[in-house]
Amino acid sequence: MCSKGFQYLTSLQKLRIYECPKLTSLPEKDMLLSLEHLSIQRCPLLEEGCSRGKGREWSKVAHIPCVLIDMETVIPRELN
Repeated sequence: MCSKGFQYLTSLQKLRIYECPKLTSLPEKDMLLSLEHLSIQRCPLLEEGCSRGKGREWSKVAHIPCVLIDMETVIPRELN
């Protein structure tokens, strides 16, 4: 995924990333500021990177109101 392509998507609100097993990172946070919903499925390396609070990509997705990783809601966090 080339992050340069995201610089023109300033109004992007929903993004679904599906079956990208070699994808390891997302574009910089400032390119994802308009996102309201992010869904990541079957992307094991990216899923690991977006782990709540500890993944190397967490800071890029923490501001997004709704994040689903492998169909599990990560943001907003579900309280048990």
